[in-house]
Amino acid sequence: MGGTEWARLKAVIDVPLRRGGWYRVLSRTHLQTIVDVNGKSVAVPLPYVEVRTTPPGAWTVLRNPTVAARTPKAFRPGYLVCPACQTRIPLPPNPVALQLCPRCSNSFPIAWDERYMEKETTKV
Repeated sequence: MGGTEWARLKAVIDVPLRRGGWYRVLSRTHLQTIVDVNGKSVAVPLPYVEVRTTPPGAWTVLRNPTVAARTPKAFRPGYLVCPACQTRIPLPPNPVALQLCPRCSNSFPIAWDERYMEKETTKV
């Protein structure tokens, strides 16, 4: 592996990664990707992650996600995930170009045109 790589889930699987969040890749093999989740190494089967060499620079949009019963109502129609700190916020009522993160105070564009996990068919 050359420089820093980033990974996020591309399927619903039972691992402690937030959907839409980008994680620093620690290592990769032909079977799995090891990512840093809050200082802990987490192995994810390679077919279930998207890997990139450039740092994420836009909010990930999750529309109509599958959520747990305890998920607040504001997040059920969808939410945004900050590319810097993985904070989730409810979808804004109107599409905006930039969004300020209430946690890390960074502003990023929103990837409205991306169709992240909208066709969730794989469950492991």
